[in-house]
Amino acid sequence: MSTRSAGVYAAQHRGGADDYATYFAGMDASMQQKVALTTAHFPPRGRVADMGSGSGRGTYDLACLYGGLELVGVDINPVSVAMAAERFVRPNLRYLVGDIADPVFEPASLDGVLDSSVLHHVTSFNDFSTERLEECLDNQVRALRPGGVIIVRDFVVPDGPAEVLLDLPEGDGTAALFERFARDFRSSQNRTGPVPFERLSSERAGHVRHRVALRAATEFLLRKDYREDWDVELAEEYTYFTQAEFEAAFRRRGLRIVTSMPILNPWIVAHRFEGKFHWTDLGGAPLPFPPTNYLIVGEKVPRGEGVLLREARSAPLVAPNFLALSAHRDEGTGRVLEVVERPGRTLDVVPWFRKDGQIFVVAKKGFPRPIVNACADHPRLGGASYSGYITEPIAAIVHPGEAAAVAIPRVLQERAGVSPERVRAVSEPLRYFTSPGGVNERVAGYLVEIEPGDFGLPAYGVFAKAGSVRELDARQVLRACHVGGLFDARLEINVHRLLAGLGISPGPWIGANIAPSPQPRAPGRAADALKPPRRAPFVPHEGISGYLDLRTGHFEEVCAEGRVVGEAPREYLVPRAASRSTVAALPFLLAEGEIWIGIEHRDLPAVQHFTGSAAIAVTPAYRLPRDLSRLDAVPQWLAGRLAEQFGLSVRRMWDLGGAYLPTPGVTPEIVLPFAVEVDAEGADARGLRWCSLREWLGALESVQDAHLLVLGWRLSHALGVLGRGGEGAPPAT
Repeated sequence: MSTRSAGVYAAQHRGGADDYATYFAGMDASMQQKVALTTAHFPPRGRVADMGSGSGRGTYDLACLYGGLELVGVDINPVSVAMAAERFVRPNLRYLVGDIADPVFEPASLDGVLDSSVLHHVTSFNDFSTERLEECLDNQVRALRPGGVIIVRDFVVPDGPAEVLLDLPEGDGTAALFERFARDFRSSQNRTGPVPFERLSSERAGHVRHRVALRAATEFLLRKDYREDWDVELAEEYTYFTQAEFEAAFRRRGLRIVTSMPILNPWIVAHRFEGKFHWTDLGGAPLPFPPTNYLIVGEKVPRGEGVLLREARSAPLVAPNFLALSAHRDEGTGRVLEVVERPGRTLDVVPWFRKDGQIFVVAKKGFPRPIVNACADHPRLGGASYSGYITEPIAAIVHPGEAAAVAIPRVLQERAGVSPERVRAVSEPLRYFTSPGGVNERVAGYLVEIEPGDFGLPAYGVFAKAGSVRELDARQVLRACHVGGLFDARLEINVHRLLAGLGISPGPWIGANIAPSPQPRAPGRAADALKPPRRAPFVPHEGISGYLDLRTGHFEEVCAEGRVVGEAPREYLVPRAASRSTVAALPFLLAEGEIWIGIEHRDLPAVQHFTGSAAIAVTPAYRLPRDLSRLDAVPQWLAGRLAEQFGLSVRRMWDLGGAYLPTPGVTPEIVLPFAVEVDAEGADARGLRWCSLREWLGALESVQDAHLLVLGWRLSHALGVLGRGGEGAPPAT
């Protein structure tokens, strides 16, 4: 470590061994989320550097999860490095002292770089300048091999008004702490003097109102509960880049952004935000909670390859070449429903194998799906943005007449480089509707056990590259999905099915702590909850309702230098008036020692087309209105819809894992999943059928709605129900 570095970062030193133990004990509580958010993006083989490794626990967790990875923890503090090296020992793990902003590693020597809650130290202890940060990113990206990933999990300057009205309670000392903060805190926004603010009277009893800059208010809210180390915390400026500035910094360096997303830690929101403060814009309109963290993942691509897929223009689809829109009338109700379909039959092929005690699945990584970035004028709640390159199963559209026994080995050979000789067994298919309310598509998912080996994905299509095929640790895929690190619903469904069939635990749930309260009685159990009576009310209809909007978008693939390196039209589907965001809700309650879930029966023409019966068991799902622009307003809106449609009284609501993409080849729809605890009183009054979660797990062959599969698996995982039913080896053919 250089003398300069030791002096610059001296303010981080926290005393003796006991002080370090206390500090790291607090930090380690977030390590599971850190690991979950990142592991699915790292390769399972190669060399990864954990920059600012601190206690070493997160680096150790990564080393345990991936025996094929060499993990190197780097920290500026020699005390941290010595303690980590003594406490955490593995053959694939080492620690070294170094300034993460310096060129610690040789060029093209790493497959991954992790910067978790550390880059704000680089700016804070270099006079709040981003110049040293830019130098840091240059050195880290230079150390990556092509295909390597850099992951930053840190804080972000929130979007919003320049100034806010911040109401803080007096009784617990928070209002007085803010004024102490304003007096002593220094940052890039106020290097030489106090934080400017105006003290005002509050309309809320027992509160003080402050007119203050949004960024300064955010800095206070993110640290207001760390009072024991208050002086040390004041030495750091948490926020330094906006989301747009992070993304621009990555693209300038030839990085393809896999995901860029503000994060709201559920525990922090529940225990440190809700009811602890109130803030509005200067006009009095409430503001959403500030992000507690931010995640951006970038993949280094060769010079000239695409880093972004964007929609240059779009227009109504007048003469479809790929998609077809049809209308269907319910003879009983007169209701007209529209569906869109693409030609052929869709297969999801998920190869898997065992190696060194781990279960790996094989998937496409960095596959271009430009439609996910269509309709930028439709608000995407939560602020997430995508490059358009995603991780998904080995999916293919095949001719309806081609038998699965012929199609599967052909698809594996052509799209994954897996020869027929490497195939050991093929499961029976799991058939599910990806988005049954608007897409006339039923996917057949196959689990294919293969011999380990190399994989390959040939370039096809009009874009510079069709991504790559790589092995992923199955359990880490699930964890990443549960915290918003991966987005493909169909890959998640098949991984859950694989682990359950093998009798392998998915590991701990990483996400909101869902804790329902016992209720005195269960709702009435419906024998037909998962198997609604057959009926076929739909007939073809000549007119259209106008609900769906078919469009053609002209998409461009842009490289880091800003040049267009590929372009193509794509046909896609969006609602004409609603947003591209859907909210899916799984009503549930705890009674009589069981978890009970509420199932809706719906009649849909897509289901009738494939099965002869329109009836399907689904989880309630709704398109959100376009004027609903705040993520924190969704629960109240959803509670109103559930009360209106089913008479449900909502007790509590939790995010049920991260948002997901149900069918990115057809629509930019993104689904926000919620677990909704409801009152048993009145729960079975109308509209819902109830069954136990154990019963659901034991009858998965009857579940055809992809949303119900995703939410049911996630709730089972979150509540620890997995392993108590529904397991058995996947049948081979």
